Amino acid sequence: MMGLPMEAREVKKDDIVHSFPTMDVLKAWHSGEEAEWPPPDADDAIDDETPAEDFKLPDLRFEINQKVQCRIGPDPVTGWASGIVIQLWYKESTWPPNSWAPYKILLDDGRSIFAPGDVDQIIRKDINFP
Repeated sequence: MMGLPMEAREVKKDDIVHSFPTMDVLKAWHSGEEAEWPPPDADDAIDDETPAEDFKLPDLRFEINQKVQCRIGPDPVTGWASGIVIQLWYKESTWPPNSWAPYKILLDDGRSIFAPGDVDQIIRKDINFP
């Protein structure tokens, strides 16, 4: 899971550095390459078969079908793509236990991606959509 289990005012730079994809991962995603994120997690409290709705996950800012912009590249101005949220608490079968992405997004260009965290640096309300 990429959400930070704390209030925004409690977040420190170190929390973000350890939770946000590295620049190398962002560059790989931007160029359409595969990159492993999130890194493997040793916490095995919940098995892969447990659906997200069977336990308490943090509330999210966006809903299914909501128009958003996602960070797909390293440039803070041009590295964004518009799309819609198609799934909450997304998980791939190859991810370690307890690893969830807050959102799966269908981009306007047809690509399907996930947002590894629910923060404005990764996913934000689409500024071009009323």
